[in-house]
Amino acid sequence: MENQPYSSSTPHESSSDDHSLGMWMHLGPLLAILLNVFIPIPFLSLIVAVGLYYMYRDKSTFARANGIESINFQITLTILGFAILIISMFFFGGSMISMLMGSTTGNEAASGAGVMGMVGTGIIVGVVYFLIMLVAIILMIVGSVRANNGSVYRYPFSFRFMK
Repeated sequence: MENQPYSSSTPHESSSDDHSLGMWMHLGPLLAILLNVFIPIPFLSLIVAVGLYYMYRDKSTFARANGIESINFQITLTILGFAILIISMFFFGGSMISMLMGSTTGNEAASGAGVMGMVGTGIIVGVVYFLIMLVAIILMIVGSVRANNGSVYRYPFSFRFMK
């Protein structure tokens, strides 16, 4: 059974050590995200997922399968974070230009619109990012519980870079 790949989310015959390793493949990046709140280290959750995968990939095919799923999800979150950053820079920059152009020409309406655009962009980006992280945390908790119960958890919103 050890040489067979785990491809579904149905429980498999594996030891409790395998289940624990699979659980940590999902729980490690979650703890890294929570640590990032206090100590901001870029890409920490991705680094933790890759590190755990490379440490335990040869010890258990169950942990390997869960590690691959966790890495794919962390890469997806990283790409999503960059997309949000680029989009917010575009809107924030446009608002900044409107504000500067309005203030240099004496057009208070344009200047006010620029300020409101920056505030609005900040609020919208903050809410979207909060919701994405909330869903990500919930999915990582679900992945940890399922792996501890003996199932390989496939994240529903994840690109499959590694197979």
